[in-house]
Amino acid sequence: MFLNKKVIYSVFFFNSFLIAQSNEQKLDSIFNNELDNVVITATRTKRQLSSLPMPVTLVSSKQIAAVGSVRLQEILLEQTGINYVSDFGGSKGIQLQGMDAEYTLVLIDGLPVIGRTSGNLDLSRLSLSNIKQIEIVKGPSSALYGSEAMGGVINIITKEPTYNATKATIKYLTRFGAKDELDLSSNVLHKHNRLSLKAAINANSASAFDLSPATTANTGYPYQNFTNNIGVTYEISDNIKAAISQRYFTEQFIEPQGNSKRNDLNLTGTINHTINSDWKLNYSLYYTNYKTSSIFNNELSEFNQSLFRPEIKTQIAFKNIDLIGGIGANYDALDRTFFDGKETFNSQYVYAQLDTDLWKNTNVVIGARYDHFNKFAPAFSPKVSLNHKLSNTFSIKGSIGFGYKTPDFRQLFFNFRNTSSGYIVLGSETIKKLYPTVTEVQNLKSELSPESSIGYNLGFTIKPIKNLELGINLFRNDIKDLINTFSLGIIDENLPNTNVFTYENRKSVFTQGIEFDTSFDINNKVKIVFGYQYLDTGDKQELAAIKNGNIFFKRNTNAPTERLSSSNYFGLANRSKHTANAKLFYTNDKNGVSGNIRVLYRSKYALFDTNGSSGIIDNYDAFVKSNTQVNMSLQKKLFNRLSLQFGINNLFNDTGIENHNYQEFMNNDSVLQLGRTFFSSILLTI
Repeated sequence: MFLNKKVIYSVFFFNSFLIAQSNEQKLDSIFNNELDNVVITATRTKRQLSSLPMPVTLVSSKQIAAVGSVRLQEILLEQTGINYVSDFGGSKGIQLQGMDAEYTLVLIDGLPVIGRTSGNLDLSRLSLSNIKQIEIVKGPSSALYGSEAMGGVINIITKEPTYNATKATIKYLTRFGAKDELDLSSNVLHKHNRLSLKAAINANSASAFDLSPATTANTGYPYQNFTNNIGVTYEISDNIKAAISQRYFTEQFIEPQGNSKRNDLNLTGTINHTINSDWKLNYSLYYTNYKTSSIFNNELSEFNQSLFRPEIKTQIAFKNIDLIGGIGANYDALDRTFFDGKETFNSQYVYAQLDTDLWKNTNVVIGARYDHFNKFAPAFSPKVSLNHKLSNTFSIKGSIGFGYKTPDFRQLFFNFRNTSSGYIVLGSETIKKLYPTVTEVQNLKSELSPESSIGYNLGFTIKPIKNLELGINLFRNDIKDLINTFSLGIIDENLPNTNVFTYENRKSVFTQGIEFDTSFDINNKVKIVFGYQYLDTGDKQELAAIKNGNIFFKRNTNAPTERLSSSNYFGLANRSKHTANAKLFYTNDKNGVSGNIRVLYRSKYALFDTNGSSGIIDNYDAFVKSNTQVNMSLQKKLFNRLSLQFGINNLFNDTGIENHNYQEFMNNDSVLQLGRTFFSSILLTI
């Protein structure tokens, strides 16, 4: 673990500033008036979690602190229905209800995070040091958020000052064992009359570590990153409030082939105008830029994406109706080494949503969005949701929504060449320019179509006794024109040993299943939480081919060829049918002691076809074996201002080593755990 002197000095200088500026009056009450279980992402308005008509998971700052998480992916891994998976390029992302990371929109305070590689966002660049809560909306959310929200939305809400006082925290965390890591963070929230300030810095670093001695490369290389967040709000009058904020992240990796860097910048300006008690307007300007540079095949590889978004939003309240609407535009540009030049996407959009109580115990939300694109056909995305409370102990909720996703820059303009490994990947537009006369290319559809989906969710909430709550949600997502990577084989006579990959639309796939969540407060000290997801996935074209008797397979290498039956069809790649989590929390406020133990389970999954069944995954393919991870932590509060924490992640040191017996999995990070890791932290509240 390492942090250079400049970073350490910056952290301690900021800490000193916090201490000098802190005000001890009302410190304990600053956060006590926050509304518990209030979410804004699902409807873009403040709503109680229990009243929402669609499935939403809320992760509070207390939960984050209790388990010792410092990066976003760590806390998401412990939520029901979410997996953190790797693709074949090594990038990792969130899988939500069986849908890949490219279909889940990630927001910070309602504004999008950019910089996807292979459709994935690296969530390790998002620090949790100044987070109030994380809101996870499951199911199509394009009616409010447009493309990339076809599978759901994850919104990170940062803390805001609420009272005339200064609140400051300093946290030092270190991890050791399988992975050496050091994390330093400081936060300040200050409000004085009409002026509010929020500021946070975070420094994180780790040393090299190797959990796969059978391979020549390390599992992880040394890195160091630094994040700062600053926001200022000023109440110009009783009705007008202006705010500006910025977030900057920078990171450096030290790798054998050369150092790599990445920078992430977010700038936001907003004006909130309250016309009267029933009518509000919000004007916002948002700019974000994400840059990376690294060495690939001894050559410099660069990635430079920017997004500019102006938006006007209005909210009007009638007697029994809340109406919101907005209009805006996206100006997206990407300049990348593996492109022939800078590419741009532009779009304009308008959305509206009506939120009303039809009668006393029934809430209905109806919304729709229209997007106009410069490169694709327009998209219209409606959604209807309903929540009906049958009694004080039982309620039912359901939603039907349309989602869509336009092809991304990579799928259109990629020109990636790794001839030393025997393959190249070309976007659909690039391949037509390079090989206009090749028969296989001419047989492709003229252009990629946007993906679309219809998502269904039906849920029940049951409270049979005072301290017990049960939640059940059934879901299905039907996706049309799924964009898939496939091989055209060897089509270039100048590259006789090189496979050419490109992209095509697949007719129809589905994900469906059931999620179960329960929370039981045994008493005022002990709480049990349990979550489970059963997931079923499939490609309708593959199922039709199996039904028609056109697919054959082998049970093992020496077995005879057999016709594949529907009962032996497993589903889509990199999906587990069963995932579960069980958590036990203990809190003793009198003694200032708290602790928890969390068990995470993921059943087996296959990465690709290994027995020659035409690319279809069946029950006789080679699977990554199931794994169970046990995490725990213990915290002690001292003198009302100081907290000490100790924890262990992956208690039983599950490394996935049994999967190394399969040559196919040898170099795939998704089968590896990070080994047993110990951590300790010190939190000082000023």
